[in-house]
Amino acid sequence: MTKLKSIKREIFVVILVWIGIFAVFWQVFYRPQKLRIIEKEQRLEQLISERDRKKAMAQQLDKYRMEMAEIRNKLAEIMTKLPDEKEVPGLLKMVSLVGKSSGLEIESFQLKGEERKSFYAEVPFEMSFVGNYHQIGMFFYQVGQLPRIITIKEFSFSPIKEASGGESFVRLKGVCRGATYYFIEEIPSAGKKDEKKS
Repeated sequence: MTKLKSIKREIFVVILVWIGIFAVFWQVFYRPQKLRIIEKEQRLEQLISERDRKKAMAQQLDKYRMEMAEIRNKLAEIMTKLPDEKEVPGLLKMVSLVGKSSGLEIESFQLKGEERKSFYAEVPFEMSFVGNYHQIGMFFYQVGQLPRIITIKEFSFSPIKEASGGESFVRLKGVCRGATYYFIEEIPSAGKKDEKKS
């Protein structure tokens, strides 16, 4: 009986030793390796995802180049419609002449304060005139056909009854506010000037 107890105790001790060895192996070797493998797998997934994204971008490169060329062409076209500062007075005089050629009676034409934006300046104006519906419509149409950018932002009309040869007819007194724009040349910074001198 004591011999059986002794064998059981030895088996129990052997089991405890194996459990201890397994615990040490798990903690010291297996678990860190497992964590390292999980970390590497996550990193691998990130790299694969990034590679796929860059591959898709590379496949779209020609498309992006074509879009960029199209944007550059549109920008160049817009830039041709923006006069330089010296052209603005002549351009605004042209608006006044378009009004007269449409048959309008120009009562006043005033420039308002210039507003500078990032790469262009806005030059607002206000114009008052008298004419009939057809003349006013023709004026707006011809302003829209000018090669430079001119916008009419607001306009208002009030009827004026006039008599001619015993018959009365209606003309309109109109006020419109608009603007033209010009490109602002980029002024080189002081740092760039110093670089050129050195």
